[in-house]
Amino acid sequence: MKYRYPTSTSNPGKNWLRLLASVLLCSSLAAGCAHIRKETYPEDFVYLEREQVTSQMAMLSLYMEQLDKILLDDKTVSSEQQQRVIAILSRIDASADSLGAASIRTNHLVLDAHIDQFKSSVHIAMRDASADPPNYFALGRLSGSCVACHRFH
Repeated sequence: MKYRYPTSTSNPGKNWLRLLASVLLCSSLAAGCAHIRKETYPEDFVYLEREQVTSQMAMLSLYMEQLDKILLDDKTVSSEQQQRVIAILSRIDASADSLGAASIRTNHLVLDAHIDQFKSSVHIAMRDASADPPNYFALGRLSGSCVACHRFH
């Protein structure tokens, strides 16, 4: 007599239970890993999820594009455009904070090595963009710091 492998239609209730058990097991393992991470690392350590880093880097790239568009729009930047530049720089500053700025240790060593220097460049760019008349030279240096850090990747 040959053994018959069960098919998905042989017992739908059992398949739902297996699926539910798998989902519960995976979610408890994920929660357990997060708990282990919190207990393993020091209190001042911030664990950055890969998705968080990727998302924030994409936002920083978008902000840099927006700055480029503003500065390439006209030969002279209006006061309205100046305010938009300052607002975008403020968002860049917040993104840098979420990536572990201010000497916070994270699991991302390249970020740890460069994020505070990047934040310093953002602050210089904000100060210069807020001046009367505004100076946008530091914005170019800010873009250059992105390229300098990403040359490692």
